[in-house]
Amino acid sequence: MPPIIQHFSHHHLLRQLDDIQDGYDVTRNCNLCELMIDSNQICYDCSEACLYSLHKACAELPQYLDHALHLDHDHHLMLKKRSSEDTTTMCYYCDNPFQSQEVLVYACNQCSLHMHIACAFTPIPTLISNNDKGDNAQYFCHQLPMKLLERDSSKDQAKCFVCQSVWSNSAYSCSSTSCKNFLHHSCANFQLKIDRHPFHSNHPLTLQFSKPRSCNLCCKTDCRLIFRCQNNECNFNLCTKCVVPKTTVRCQSHDHSLYFVDEAFFKGVCHACQKSYTKWSGHLVPEEVNLTQSFLFRCMECNFILHFLCGPLPSIIKFDYHIHSLTLVDHYTSKYDHYDEFYCDICEKERNPYFRVYCCNDCDYVAHIHCLLYEIMKVIKGNSNDVKLMSLGESRWTDQFIDTETDDKASEVTLGVLLSNTLTDQDNAMLNHPFTFGSSFEEVQAALEQHYNFLRREINAPLFDHQLRSIENIYKINHFPSFGSEDFKSLFWELLYYRPREGLKLDEKYLRQKIVDIKGYKVPVTLASILNTLLHQYTESDLFGPRVSSWTPGMKSVLATMFCVVCDQMCRTKMKDVTKDVLQDWVFCLNAIVGTRFTNSIGLPTFLAKIIKRFFCLEAIRYERDIKEKLKLRITELEAEMKKCKEKLDMFNTQMSLNLEKIEGPVNDALRLEEKNVDEIISFGELLYTDLEPYTFSLTS
Repeated sequence: MPPIIQHFSHHHLLRQLDDIQDGYDVTRNCNLCELMIDSNQICYDCSEACLYSLHKACAELPQYLDHALHLDHDHHLMLKKRSSEDTTTMCYYCDNPFQSQEVLVYACNQCSLHMHIACAFTPIPTLISNNDKGDNAQYFCHQLPMKLLERDSSKDQAKCFVCQSVWSNSAYSCSSTSCKNFLHHSCANFQLKIDRHPFHSNHPLTLQFSKPRSCNLCCKTDCRLIFRCQNNECNFNLCTKCVVPKTTVRCQSHDHSLYFVDEAFFKGVCHACQKSYTKWSGHLVPEEVNLTQSFLFRCMECNFILHFLCGPLPSIIKFDYHIHSLTLVDHYTSKYDHYDEFYCDICEKERNPYFRVYCCNDCDYVAHIHCLLYEIMKVIKGNSNDVKLMSLGESRWTDQFIDTETDDKASEVTLGVLLSNTLTDQDNAMLNHPFTFGSSFEEVQAALEQHYNFLRREINAPLFDHQLRSIENIYKINHFPSFGSEDFKSLFWELLYYRPREGLKLDEKYLRQKIVDIKGYKVPVTLASILNTLLHQYTESDLFGPRVSSWTPGMKSVLATMFCVVCDQMCRTKMKDVTKDVLQDWVFCLNAIVGTRFTNSIGLPTFLAKIIKRFFCLEAIRYERDIKEKLKLRITELEAEMKKCKEKLDMFNTQMSLNLEKIEGPVNDALRLEEKNVDEIISFGELLYTDLEPYTFSLTS
């Protein structure tokens, strides 16, 4: 740059200095990046001496910048200062946070996009392929020619920059001996555009280099080379590995096909077990999870995901080293298991009795799912049409009563369409207010809500509202629950008085499903097996109460569907995972189905006695454990803080003793005069003396 410049950040001309100390005896900071300008460092300084300086590198940064990853707005990215109080903004390019000393950024004035200076100037690979002869390629993401080779020993430790896996088969290797980049031949043959991909047929997908994005199938979060939907509103992305065809399976409890993913990075909640592997409750993650958590089943039409252990696995497996076939069960304890020790008969290692396993119906042979992975994969990736696949909780509804042709008998009409044509105005009114229909709604509803809020807020809050269990609130608790009959009674009535404002409402996923007629009840196809089993084992009045004979066709569909939903959830929920919110929904739904008042219900007294009593006792255990853990943690924190304070005090005493020894004389003099008035130490004549030059400021003067 020239020795004198006009910079956009300052109204005066700036002159170049080879050394900041040539012009000033004091240290200076750059007015852009706010970092110190080192001695002997080239910089620019204001020609009018108004204390404005810039690093040479900062002065050369352009005020505006076009970037390939920011094409949404017409405006350029602008060089600006970031607030030092902002600790949450992430760089759009690398997805890393800004450090406290990183003040300068390139940002968009129309959106929240911010980039590190270095990231903003990182070259973005262009998608250009030049491979006419087939043995040489100048490919995107790389600047040098690459030659097709069967093997290159110099790339043994490298990874393909498309699929990020090691060398296999033939690959393009960079011609530079110092470069470790290579590209699989199969990866180089990706088409740049896919018009109708099975996972996303609405819009074309284009191969592009991007900021780190998440793949919609495998959930990998740091994908840079991706197939991205051209419609930005979709925000649909597929990594280069997931764009290839995947194995599909059917699941009895879901109405869409599921894709099997063998290398997933899913951290969310499984729809079957309602748990996340990343938030495991115990300190030791079971081996069953560790060995299978990279597999999952995913629906690409809706947000439905199943862990491999919970997903549709073969109901029967033939294992070469066991004479009998093995059956999939949701959990299993053998009479030969010793107390709380449970083992797999294949690997002879411990197993969790509450995980799904394969067992023999003819003998007590039990096997981990991961120990039969080879046999399971042969069925899933091969021809699974001859083998029934079952997800967690479905074994309860697969017996001699199940009609295996249910899917084929499904109507083309969805439940939502059926209800819109069959529910009467009176039906809708009853569904909205099942316990107050036919009475003075406003008064009754207000009274019920007032009593429910009183029970929830005043009586049961310390026990059941886990948000109150912070340290500050624990300090304030003077009355702890006795867990006696009065506490149980309060919980009992709170559950009965619970009324969701939307009334009885079906989940959207059931309304979109096609219906199946099960003995006059039209229910979603995924719940047909449940209702089919129940109606073979119980009468209609056993299941739904005496009012069932007066139900309209629309009410029969709604209430039967809701009843099956609750039954299905009960089969998938362990007692330790039952929450008060879950109980509220179950009790409300069952009570509304079997009668307008609790006294008219059929099975609720037994339900309340067996389930709520156990929940109450488990909640007492959780309450005791939760408060003890929080208080112990607080004690540990305070002890650590006290230790730091003691160490700081010791260090302070030692250092101050050494420092005070150096000025012992002046200190003793100050102590001797501390009771004197100030005018006894300094006279007014001395106070008026203004010539400070000859006076030496020191403790000895």
